[in-house]
Amino acid sequence: MSRDDLARYQAAACYLNEGLIRRGVEADGPRPLLTRRQRMAAFLPRLEHPERSFRAVHVAGTSGKGSICVMLAELLRAAGVRTGLHVTPYLQVFTEKLWVDGRYASAEELGRLVDWIRPHAEAERGPDVPMHGMASVAITLEHFRRQRVELGVVEVGVGGRHDLTTVLDTAVAVVGAIGLDHLKTLGPTLEEIAWHKAGIIVPGCRAVVLDGPGRPAAQREAARHDVPLRIVDRSCYGLRAGPGGRPLFNYTGRRLALRDLELAMPGPFQAENAALALAALEELELDQLSAPALGAALSRARLPGRGEILPRLRPESSPVLLDGAHNADKLAAFAGTLAEHGGRRLHVLYGGLHGRTPDQALRELAARAATFVVTRPPVYGKQPRPLEEVAASLDRHPALILEPDAGRALDRILEVCSRDDLLVVTGSIYLVGALRGRWYADEQVLLERTSWPSVTRR
Repeated sequence: MSRDDLARYQAAACYLNEGLIRRGVEADGPRPLLTRRQRMAAFLPRLEHPERSFRAVHVAGTSGKGSICVMLAELLRAAGVRTGLHVTPYLQVFTEKLWVDGRYASAEELGRLVDWIRPHAEAERGPDVPMHGMASVAITLEHFRRQRVELGVVEVGVGGRHDLTTVLDTAVAVVGAIGLDHLKTLGPTLEEIAWHKAGIIVPGCRAVVLDGPGRPAAQREAARHDVPLRIVDRSCYGLRAGPGGRPLFNYTGRRLALRDLELAMPGPFQAENAALALAALEELELDQLSAPALGAALSRARLPGRGEILPRLRPESSPVLLDGAHNADKLAAFAGTLAEHGGRRLHVLYGGLHGRTPDQALRELAARAATFVVTRPPVYGKQPRPLEEVAASLDRHPALILEPDAGRALDRILEVCSRDDLLVVTGSIYLVGALRGRWYADEQVLLERTSWPSVTRR
């Protein structure tokens, strides 16, 4: 990649990630108060409706959305469908949100997209306009249009009912596992959260919904799955039939045997996510793939920073496991996978955002850790959770280290890890993304248009 291309990417990303957030506080005059969805719907005619150029699978849920999305995207590719994939947030570079048939957009393409959106964003800026999010979603929609995507697999940002992505031409809506998260905006009850997630199910689409009782009893709690299932059902009263008069819902979780399929991402819960992806493929009437083709697609489906084992920095280094487990459900599920790593001595590097308090799950993880380092996720415009607050929640772990700088925190914990230990980096996905660059440079991810470039740092 040339210096000019890199400089153009950096300028484009800075405008999207910082400039538009700052611009949002500048007012041109009074405006009517609208919901985020209404704002996005009003913005799209100015862009000549890129969302109408493809049909979409829209995926909501508290946990597993990204996994479901990438599994389905790989299944669609295997079925010969030109596929776009949008997951959020990105880890290292903005182009991760612009995936078409297995490759990210180039730095040059992102620059052109930002040049395209800039005059429209400037015209709409205002104190009540979520322009950072609107521009990010619009760029994805436009990229899919320019790339002639047939089906876009799109992850909800937050919630579902009022999310910026609800402007899609939805063919299938998928609602995965639901738990307690984003309580200030979606909660505080599980019923209210489920109501928000159910909002992606719209007239004319099909729906795939997680069937809580289908999970093995040891892996489910009735309060987390059965209740949301009923709320989703009740929220969609009146949408009881899909196209052709077929029943609207495909309840998934008990009918698909996945024992013979090898999944790229670890954890018993990934079988559930794969079942949802396969059910969505069925609802799209694209489920005629052979078993080997299904297996090959699912074995390719992976996300950076989700249960990811990184290559050793040096032969004597310990293995490093990345997982952006930022809420209690994700952290508990992730902790349950650690037994797969052979009882190694465990060291944990954790950093969370303000308002995220998965303290019980953190204490259980800390009880297994020989060393526990707390740091701050580096991210523009979001407040980290105070280090002392995390420390207090851990009852002052005997090997607790507080290090505000994430890079120095990684250096300090690497110093105490031996080859036979396991280092876990978890918490905010922004922390995971920032530290992953120690292994895979952002510039190489941009250049090779994949999160797993051929060149790694040593």
